[in-house]
Amino acid sequence: MNVYPTRHKTLGRLGTLGTLSAASLLLAGQVHAGAYGLAINEINNFRVTTSAGTLSLTGANRNASDSAFFEGGAPVNPRAVNTGPAANADVLQVCSGSGCAGLPQNNYAPSAVLEFARGDAHTFGNMLTAGGATMQAVSEAQRNTVGAASATAGGTLTGSLNLTLSSAGFITFSFMARRDLRTSVTAAGDKSNVSIMDIFNISCNAASPAGCTSRAKTDGVIFQFAPDGDPNNGSDVNGNHGAGSLDPFSLNMTAGTNDPGTPGSFTNVFAQFSLTSNFELPAGSYTLNFSKSTRTDIVVLDPVPEPATLLLLATGLAALGYTRRRRPVPV
Repeated sequence: MNVYPTRHKTLGRLGTLGTLSAASLLLAGQVHAGAYGLAINEINNFRVTTSAGTLSLTGANRNASDSAFFEGGAPVNPRAVNTGPAANADVLQVCSGSGCAGLPQNNYAPSAVLEFARGDAHTFGNMLTAGGATMQAVSEAQRNTVGAASATAGGTLTGSLNLTLSSAGFITFSFMARRDLRTSVTAAGDKSNVSIMDIFNISCNAASPAGCTSRAKTDGVIFQFAPDGDPNNGSDVNGNHGAGSLDPFSLNMTAGTNDPGTPGSFTNVFAQFSLTSNFELPAGSYTLNFSKSTRTDIVVLDPVPEPATLLLLATGLAALGYTRRRRPVPV
């Protein structure tokens, strides 16, 4: 009875093909997916000036809020409120996910760590001085994981101040700004979306001069600057685009991708922005408002094996079934 040699041979084949089948299953389970998003929005030397007389600020409110959500981690969303013309509004950077350790506070640059979502924002300085005010907001998220998951992050600044003109004058907003938006995914179907927003305006209030609302929109805004990269864009309310207006790139935009072959990148170094009102604001009291934000949203879908992986898996399983049918019967 030549049983043992035959059985050894069969078991050898079974072991080889079984290993092939196991490898197929392993490959099918190791198709990783991921997504990355970054939105940085920075402004330095933000100033408000007038062509005549003087400006004064009172009753300032500055609000900073950060948010971060990483699926499987703890969501965080702190908020800071400060008052006073030169007050700071800075809240500690928030982070959620396994890669949070070591991320520095007020870091407005891409991080090298993996698996996290972070948000941060702050503002400080007096916009009537030569140094002006600084406003910064960042949101960043990254996942490399198997299975459906999402992450979001945001940084937001808002504020309002009472602005008083001693005499009639043209008002100018000016600042240095940069943006850095990046989106990428590693598998078809994963999504990454980022956005930034900057809006500055002056509006009428109850103490404003008579006739203020005659030049204002229905929401009371009399002068507004929302940089969109087009220096000739008349959507800015009562802005003089023919008198040295500077609007080098957009600070109000959204970018995104769900295609591994087309990552998105909109990165610019600091450039000068400015806009002047196209009429003299009468002497008196107004309200100066600002809003600045960043947001990042990424979604990682359940991984789907690629066709080649599926073929390898099917081959391994078929071979495993064949060897079982061919197993010799002991005699």
